[in-house]
Amino acid sequence: MRTRKIAVVVAGALALATAGCGGGGSAAAPGTSSAGSQPASSPAGAASPSTSASGPVKVAFITKFPVAFYTAMEDSAKAYAEKNPGTADISYFSCKSPSDVPCQTAQIQDAVAKGFQAIVITPMGPEVVPAMNAAADKGLKVILADNDLEAFTKKTAVAATDNVKGGQAAGAYLKSVLKSGDTVGLMEGVRGVPALDARIKGVKDALEGTGVKVIIGGAETKCDAAKGATVAQDLLTRAPNLTAIYSACDDPAIAAAKVATQKGKKILVMGYDGLPDAAKAIQAGGMRATIAQFPGKMASLGVQAAVNAVQGKPVEAFIDTGTALVTKDNAADFLTFQ
Repeated sequence: MRTRKIAVVVAGALALATAGCGGGGSAAAPGTSSAGSQPASSPAGAASPSTSASGPVKVAFITKFPVAFYTAMEDSAKAYAEKNPGTADISYFSCKSPSDVPCQTAQIQDAVAKGFQAIVITPMGPEVVPAMNAAADKGLKVILADNDLEAFTKKTAVAATDNVKGGQAAGAYLKSVLKSGDTVGLMEGVRGVPALDARIKGVKDALEGTGVKVIIGGAETKCDAAKGATVAQDLLTRAPNLTAIYSACDDPAIAAAKVATQKGKKILVMGYDGLPDAAKAIQAGGMRATIAQFPGKMASLGVQAAVNAVQGKPVEAFIDTGTALVTKDNAADFLTFQ
């Protein structure tokens, strides 16, 4: 997930309000293609559109909603099309919120009706699996970007962060800077979401046997800044001598750093996502570190996988788009998404 799940993900903050379709397109009005023109239509229900590999591959690029993380993905897809002319004809779609399932479902269905050959999508959740199954049954190649859905078994590939490795990297860093007797508070994202759980598990595993005390925040942050501030308040109340706070998402970490400052506490705060605002907070000294994701790679590698799949070339089932530890030494490199 974005779980840079703003932003991602995670990538950033997850808006929960339900709204209509918006952004780069809708079920009734597809977004413009990379060439700036409307994609050519084909009869609804056309069978196996992916069987034709002549000319540019028609790709529907569907993100959740227009925030910085997903805008960076779209920009990267556009850059891919520019660098590889004649390879992919990409149309862009998004909704107004990350929970508008009817909007995203309609966009998936529209991709089938309009004769797209592939879909690269950051799915909102298991609710859109039926629509993606129907698209796959019609022959479209469906590549998930940023977050995987185990319930969707007909996926062609997943281009995303390996959050197990990312969680382990976060744990390794905290293990290197904390010592026996320190106390770290862990702020969860959404319990039961594998990508977010892995970010917490990696830290817990790394600190086991080190003498560092680990306490868990009393509530989920949902990767939301306001909820993160509440969880941070709870942690600091329960453990006044808290040494560090680690959050599975950056927005709650940024909020936790502000809460600590307001309380006059000097504690180490670490997040996960690599949001530009987190990099700024690291530069300013409010945060110590974060684990960065790469939405640009999710997009470009996802589109490349779509092209390869349509053309009958081999595609890896899981495409690891990588992570990076961000500290004050390299925060300047992460002031924009990569």
